[in-house]
Amino acid sequence: MARFEEAIRETEDVFVSRHRDRDEYLAALESGLRESLCEPIELTAEVTEPGLADTEVGSPISGICIAEANGYWLIYSPDRDAFLIFWGMNKDNLQAPGIEGSPLACWSA
Repeated sequence: MARFEEAIRETEDVFVSRHRDRDEYLAALESGLRESLCEPIELTAEVTEPGLADTEVGSPISGICIAEANGYWLIYSPDRDAFLIFWGMNKDNLQAPGIEGSPLACWSA
């Protein structure tokens, strides 16, 4: 969680529509993410298209889930020192579609 708290301040990779107030959008996004924080658990997913750098599509990838909402899982990968998104309604059958970046960028994708 220390890495999460450090990385939550990174916002340069978060897309914000030109029709939205950037500060308001980022504050709402962070609030929603914080409301979805969960007890950290290790999860594994299958890498799917478009994939992740240095990992073949179809390969398993694991990390620590720190937030979950409606089949959207924010994962911290210590091996990559990166945040990722896993998708799926069943935590035993997740996909990793290649969303990687800051926590807020991942959560907004």
